Amino acid sequence: MESLEKDTVWMARAIELAELGSAHTLPNPMVGCVIVLDGVLIGEGFHEQFGGAHAEVNAFAQIPEYTRKQLQNATAYINLEPCNCFGKTPPCVDLLISRNIGRVVCAMKDPNPNVCGKGFERLRTAGIDIVVGVLEKEARILNRKFIALQNTLFTRPYVTLKWAQSIDGYIDPEMNAQKGRGSIPITSMHTQKVVHQLRANNKAILVGRNTVEVDNPSLSVRHAEGTNPTRLIIDPQLELDYSTLNMIREQGETWVLCDKEKQKETLKIENVKVLPWLTSNPEDWLKKLRSEGIHSILVEGGAATLQNFLDSDCYDDIEIFISNKELNTGLKAPKLPQTTHGKFTEMHVGVDLRKQYIRQC
Repeated sequence: MESLEKDTVWMARAIELAELGSAHTLPNPMVGCVIVLDGVLIGEGFHEQFGGAHAEVNAFAQIPEYTRKQLQNATAYINLEPCNCFGKTPPCVDLLISRNIGRVVCAMKDPNPNVCGKGFERLRTAGIDIVVGVLEKEARILNRKFIALQNTLFTRPYVTLKWAQSIDGYIDPEMNAQKGRGSIPITSMHTQKVVHQLRANNKAILVGRNTVEVDNPSLSVRHAEGTNPTRLIIDPQLELDYSTLNMIREQGETWVLCDKEKQKETLKIENVKVLPWLTSNPEDWLKKLRSEGIHSILVEGGAATLQNFLDSDCYDDIEIFISNKELNTGLKAPKLPQTTHGKFTEMHVGVDLRKQYIRQC
């Protein structure tokens, strides 16, 4: 294979490794590192959790026996520019320089203004050969949340809208489901596992009051790897009976968004926090959630809640899971904006179809 083809193969592996940290790294990026010598992989690692060792550290930890002379002929493949400043861990450029790596191939520049090209500059000054831009599109899609959060004009959390629907466009077989009816699954267990991983990959999951009343969901990640996200409930008048909710018995916190006039009312239930922030524009209270450490939100419904986010243009990704079942009647799926038409990527999840829309990184 030509050099570029080889670089592409090893970078694909670095991106694959990086994604293993998807449920644990935000607001840090997902990063993987692969070290190759004479065409053979000798070490690899990824950033496993926020505040933990970076990918380069974990990769080099696998090869302590390799000398500086040997590593002068080795290449490190990293999907993001190595950091050049102290954060929760020391700069990775120092490690690369100290181990005398001969070549570094990166997918993209780090959008963090504290890094943004400075890591590459230090490596070049140390005499290390640098290649940038291998599988850059794939790397940017992988770290799209991190990229958005680095933009000073992006002041809300990263928002993903998700729903399941029948092949004929209904999200529920009943137009007005009764309180306590319970959830009626439309898609398969394969899709449920994917959705639970989406939950694990976000800091919070949001639903409206009606969804809670009808389904009484747990909003957990029991079918995926990761921790339960913070549950966010839109309950303007604090009408729900929180002592009966399944989610209260799950690990993690539940935050309730209500109208300002409910500010003096409190719910005296453990792990439930009342936030009197609701306004007609989601952008207003989303910014406040971001200031509270909610960097990303998965919005799961119901139909009115999802439509409000779409109509307010407060979304970044859309995930639609389509069953092969026909319902013929019921509650219609949200109406998509014209700007999304023709821009969905399709893939199969078992017998279901997954349609994914990602705004430009």
